[in-house]
This record gives sequence, structure tokens and C-alpha cells, in this order.
Amino acid sequence: MEYSTWSRRIAELAGASSRLEAEAEAAGVAPPGSASWRVNLHQKLAPQATDAPYLIVAVAGGTNIGKSTVFNHLVGFPASRVHPDATQTKHPVCMVPQGFGARHDLRRVFPGFALEPWRSEDDALGDGPSNLLIYREDPTGAQPANLVLLDTPDVDGAMPVNWDRARLIAHAADVLVAVLTQQKFNDAAVRRFFREAAAADKTILAVFNMVEWPEDREHCDRWLETFRKGVGAIPSHVYAVPRDRAAVRDNRLVFHPLTEGSTDPRPDLADLQFAEIKIRSLRGALRRMLDPADGLPAFLRLLQARADENREARTVIHQKVQVKIEAPELPGHIVGDAIWRWLEPRRTWFDRKVHNVYSKLGKAVVRILPGRREPAEEEAAFIEAEKTQLARALENVYHELEMVHQVGTPALRQELQPLIAGDQRRRAFDQLRERLEATPLATDAYSRAIAERLERFEAEHPNMMRAIEWGLVATAVIRPAITIGMFGAADIAAHGVLQLGTHSIGQIFFDVAAGSAMTAGGEGAFAKLGGPAQKLIADLFAEFYRERAKLLAGVIDDCVIGRRLDRIERLAAISESDDFKAVYRIAGDLSRELAAWDDVNTDMDATAGTPVPAGT
Repeated sequence: MEYSTWSRRIAELAGASSRLEAEAEAAGVAPPGSASWRVNLHQKLAPQATDAPYLIVAVAGGTNIGKSTVFNHLVGFPASRVHPDATQTKHPVCMVPQGFGARHDLRRVFPGFALEPWRSEDDALGDGPSNLLIYREDPTGAQPANLVLLDTPDVDGAMPVNWDRARLIAHAADVLVAVLTQQKFNDAAVRRFFREAAAADKTILAVFNMVEWPEDREHCDRWLETFRKGVGAIPSHVYAVPRDRAAVRDNRLVFHPLTEGSTDPRPDLADLQFAEIKIRSLRGALRRMLDPADGLPAFLRLLQARADENREARTVIHQKVQVKIEAPELPGHIVGDAIWRWLEPRRTWFDRKVHNVYSKLGKAVVRILPGRREPAEEEAAFIEAEKTQLARALENVYHELEMVHQVGTPALRQELQPLIAGDQRRRAFDQLRERLEATPLATDAYSRAIAERLERFEAEHPNMMRAIEWGLVATAVIRPAITIGMFGAADIAAHGVLQLGTHSIGQIFFDVAAGSAMTAGGEGAFAKLGGPAQKLIADLFAEFYRERAKLLAGVIDDCVIGRRLDRIERLAAISESDDFKAVYRIAGDLSRELAAWDDVNTDMDATAGTPVPAGT
């Protein structure tokens, strides 16, 4: 597995996963922040895999076994104070290469720790939060640029805080230097710590410290075999360090290699296969992240299931919740006055004089027609009829929602329950009345739409505008039927000219039969106009109903089901999103590569680094 390809996939997965989680959270479905797969992906894999490979080496072990002594040998100078008393080191100390902090974000390198810069050798001994980590840049410049060293507190302390800190250390480290003694090599707490580290594919080096050399040479092999069986891992290098207080004081420990290929921990660490070990270290986090039961695959299955449920809910609402309104008869002067206002500045003095005679005559005739009312009365009657129609439409919406709620899936019922509550329904009706009262019949948007439509018509049919003027002597009337379908009801037949288009919650259609435009007085001048002019008047009336239909659709969207439909729509589409597909694809690729890695390395892991007594 090539490191650059592997790390690129991890970075792509982390980015797509973050966006997918944001999409899911916006739709009401998100993993908890403490989910194991999120922690391993965003706090372990992404921060470390996306950088050039470097190793975090932690010197770890039980109480009073000389961990700080071994740490000082690795860094090359007395960086950590050595104490004869047990449990003096309370906080891990990190030695980073020069310039490492400028190249890497230490908070991402050590997730879960509270970082503080080193001030003195007493920092690791003082009080502080249990997750405190002291970091220091190597003052000598000798530390390899891709090697980070940790001196750690005891892993076998009696307090739970010690266990939590030990887990944080094991989680962050790639390589563990297990410092062991004759008394501590088989301690239960020590075995547990390194067994968990081995299960997470950490590379282990073993140092038997404070031995009687060479008398304990043969005992070291037996101790190593016991340690190896107890933790289930084969250390890659093993050393023995004689008991020598003067060497400890002068930082000149002697490390006797116990396995083939071992020399001294400092050059041996520098010679490690960094890319291979980094992948191996992160492989444990990758395995936990891809765990089928509670890892990323489980989250993807949850999203897929919710998407399927909400697609079904969307289909049910699409089929069931459709509302048709017979629009009230619009007073013709609303459209006529708007056209006159547009025409007025374009007419000559002679045209005004001649046309006004016919206009007055036409109006006088219209006033004596049976059933004719004043404009104000017509507008009031239209508003009252519209309120009744729209209130009835809302009631129909709620009726359809209740029917869907009764037969829907548990997920759909959960989404619809808040919508059909009494308080929500009253608010919707109140807001409908408020919006109708606050909205004039002829809005500014309607006036602009009429002006734009007339300008296009004039450019296309310049000789027909005079016919339109004469036709306006009689008032035109058109009454469309308005259909609102949730989620874009594509199967609703719509008049091609008068279709409103897509709204945020669906589509609104005008169903207008051919030839439904007529004059208030019957077969008058307007009815005898040519096809383009008649179509123009029909379009101008339809534009008015567009505005009114948007009003109703807005109320439904804001007060009734808009937000819930938006949530259903998001969840229904989430498994088809590019980010879902990317996460699914990359997770599958990594799972297959992980399985292949395990198959290839099963035999190798059983034999690689097998302890061979020196000199054989």
C-alpha cells in the first residue's frame, strides 16, 4: 500500500465525510461527536495521514523502571529529570524536532491533550489537568526531522486518570518503547497496556532495564518470550541495559542488542521504515473507523435507510397532497388599468382625443350592463371570495396531510405530526389572512411584469397595439383553475402558456381551457381580436394569478409544510449526493485494501522480528 496514495484517500474521505455530516445534520441526522469512527477519522487519521510520514515514539512502562533515563538516551541529552522515587513524572513530555511545530499543528498531532510549552525540567512533575502534555523543541538540532519522542507517566497507576492518560498516549503514538524490568515485565497492568497497543498495530521496541549483565542474559530471553505471549506482539528490536547509576547520571547508557538487526535504539529508530510503520500504526484507527457494526459503514447504512424512508414519504405526499383552487373572477379593470398606465405615455394628442370618445362611450355602455358593479365593490367581492377559496385550500391541505399521516410509515408520521397540530394550523390560517390583507391586488411586481410583457409584444407585433387599445373599451375576464402539487407534481396537466414554474415546495399550475378569455359584456371587441392579442390578454390575467398563487404557496411553505418538506427532500436525496457516493466509494476501497493487507501480512506478522539470541 503506497503511502502517498493511501494518505490522499484518507484526506479525500475526511473532506467528503465532513460535508456529508453537515448535510445530514442539516436534515436532522448526524453522528454524535464522540462516535468512535469520527474520532479515529478526524482526530487520528486525517491529521497524521495527510502530512509527510513522521513517527511518534513513546517511551512507556510501569512504575519506577527508568523510562526517563531511556528517554534521555533517545534525545541525546538530559531532557527529562530522573528521580529515584516512583511516580514522579505526572505529565508526558514531548520532544519535537526543530521546525516541527511550524510544519504541523500539534493540537491535531496530539488530539485529546492540553498542550503547554516546556519551561523547565520540573514541568512534568507539577500539578495540572490529567491530559496535560508538555512539548519542547529539540535544542540540539540532532533529532531527526520526522521523529517525535515522548516521555510518559506510568501506565500501571492505581487511579483511573492514569488509565485515561495511558490510552491517550497509546492512541497518539506509532511506536512504543516498552521499558521492562525483572519485576515489571509480566505485570497485569503493563500487559494490558501493551496488548491494547499491539491490537492497534503499534510497533513495539522492548528494553529490559536495570539487568545484571551478563548474568541475566539468558533470563532476558525467557522474560521476552513471556512478554511476547502476554501482549500478543513480537517486538521489532529488543535490548538489555545494565544497572549503572553513573551511566544514568552521565547519560551514557549501554544498550545490548538481544535480537538480530538491533544495534542501539537511536539509530534503529532512525532506520525504521517510516511509511510502512505509519500505515501500520494508523491501520488500527482505520480498522476501527471502518468497523461494520458501529463505524462509518453503519452511519452510511443509517443514511441510506433514512433516504429510502423519506423517498417513500416524498412519493406518498406527491401522490396524495394536491390542492386545486377555482380562482375567483378577477375584476377586469385591474388588468385594464395596468395596461392603460403603460400605454398612456406612448399615445399622441390626437389619439387620446379620438380614443377617449370611444372609451367613454364603451364605459357608459358597460355601466348599464346587468350585474355591473363599481370597481371598489368588485375588488371587495374578489378579496372575500379569494379568502374563502384559499382558506378552503389550506383546509384541504391539512385534510390530505392527516390522511397521509394515518397510513404513512413511522418516519413519515414523525415528520408530519408537528404539522397537523391545532396550534400550527391556527397560525397558518391567521398568517394567510394577514398576508392577504397586507398585499394589494396589483403589486409592484405585477406592474413590472405587465410592462415587460407589453414591451415584448409591441416589439413582436407593432401593428396590433391599436387593436389592443380598442379592445380595452370592454373589460376582459379570465378565470383559471390553480393546482398546487407538493414536490413538483409532474403528472398534473398544465396549460403551456400559463405554467408558473417550480416553487420551493413544488409546482403551481394554471389549467386554462382554450378560448376562455372573454369580455364582461359577452362577445365584444376583445373577444374578436386576433390570436396573438387574445393570448396577450390571457397572459396578463394569468400573471395576476401567478402573484396570488405565490402568496398561497408562500403561506404553505412558511407555515404549513415547507420546512418539513425541505427536510424530507434533503434526506431523500442524501444517498444520491456526490459526497455520499464519494464516502461510500473510498470507504469500500480502503476496506478492500485493509483486508488485502491483513491477508498478505498474516504470515509475515507471525514471523517478522522473531527474537533471535545475539551471536547465533
